[in-house]
Amino acid sequence: MTDAVLGWLVPGRNPFGLYLYLEDVDAMAAEFPDEILGKHGPEDKPWGMYEFAVSDPDETLIRVGWPTRLRRSDAANSGGNDLP
Repeated sequence: MTDAVLGWLVPGRNPFGLYLYLEDVDAMAAEFPDEILGKHGPEDKPWGMYEFAVSDPDETLIRVGWPTRLRRSDAANSGGNDLP
């Protein structure tokens, strides 16, 4: 990604965001360990998504996630027990 045109954004006030729905959230998070906001890996959020967030050079918030309910269903169907 590249920086926005000078004067287009006010630092710290970028109103834009992006949500990327991706089944393998953990694999994507492993590609950006130092860029994850809050320095936490993906986690189940109260709004029902398993996700993490990063920011681009223009401070656009980028969240990567997958519905928690679908992860639980996948784990149950595969016999996995990685989720409570």
